Amino acid sequence: MRIRREFVAAAGRRVSEYERRFREFVEELCRSGLAEEVYLVGSRARGDSTPSSDFDVVLVVDDGRDPVDVATRARLLRREAFPLDVVVLRRSEVGDPIYGEMLRDARRIC
Repeated sequence: MRIRREFVAAAGRRVSEYERRFREFVEELCRSGLAEEVYLVGSRARGDSTPSSDFDVVLVVDDGRDPVDVATRARLLRREAFPLDVVVLRRSEVGDPIYGEMLRDARRIC
């Protein structure tokens, strides 16, 4: 039982650390002006995440921007490692039904 309690405690500390790192990343991302809008999607947006869930972020950019360049620049804002997925959508793609499920439970960050 002692090993299990230590494991659970360590996992809890790691989750708290990831959440802190994510908040710092979001602050940098919102200040950077890389995207017109930023959303949290996936299990963390729905509220059914687990300790091992990653942070899924959607960046909405002007149609003239290169999504690969924006995603690369966004990932470089992450000062410390944590599980992160970045999806960049051009403004004209937001209404596309293929992205509807992903954006259904989205929470706007900035």
